[in-house]
Amino acid sequence: MVELCALEKGSCRPQDSLQVPMCFAQLLHLEARASASYCSTSVGMDLVRVPFTVGTDLARSSAALSIGAPTAELRAAKLAEFHGSLGADLIGATGDATEGLRLLAAHLGHPGAGLEDLALSCTEDLALLHRGVLKAIAFAFPSGFRPTAKLGLDFATVHAPVADGDALREASGGISAAMSRPGAMFERGVWTLTSLPSLSQHPGNPRPAVSALSELYFRTEFQVIHALGESWAGFSVRVSMTPWNELSDEERTLITASLSTMSPATRSYKGLHGIAELLRV
Repeated sequence: MVELCALEKGSCRPQDSLQVPMCFAQLLHLEARASASYCSTSVGMDLVRVPFTVGTDLARSSAALSIGAPTAELRAAKLAEFHGSLGADLIGATGDATEGLRLLAAHLGHPGAGLEDLALSCTEDLALLHRGVLKAIAFAFPSGFRPTAKLGLDFATVHAPVADGDALREASGGISAAMSRPGAMFERGVWTLTSLPSLSQHPGNPRPAVSALSELYFRTEFQVIHALGESWAGFSVRVSMTPWNELSDEERTLITASLSTMSPATRSYKGLHGIAELLRV
């Protein structure tokens, strides 16, 4: 297993509910509960639910925005991506991101560092938002999108392509306000299956056709959001890739069951039709 996620048991704890509109609170599932459902297993199996749904699934969190410096191997991989042929798609900032980047650097314990240096000092990919608008991003390992193409877009627009994501888009205003509120800390997780073994799932790296289950990988992202100041927010993503053959029979059965309940639109968005056929669902 390529383990970048390092989700630690007990790193999350119950929190009081936010002072947000009730409809938004319901969407966020912000009841007083432990958010360890996103941090309890080595491969993120708690993210897999039957039936599969697309929602906000944000939970209050005590998780750090970064678990710290990457391994030398991971740092080298990030550096190679940033300076490779797709680098312009992976890292960039708007002209008005200076104040937010200063806050992000201080928050991560690297005052004065620039965006690339910050990204290389963390295990995670990083992004910066101002009132829900993406102002800077350094994603060496994106999941099927071009990161810098999202610069200047608000939360709802960034998520416009998400299939079956109406609830997420409708809640975008409340989410943007909540994530920028002083002291706010959230986490969420997502999963997919892929035949591309690389950490970067940039659309410029096409997925190979899959003909055997041994060619599949279970990919998860652990995402953390921290408010910075009064209107900025830092966003981090840690990626984990687990070969299908390293999952237990129970885990493979659960993933297959969840995939069987995905809508055709979601399967298309995630590029899972061929994999679904292979799994006979």
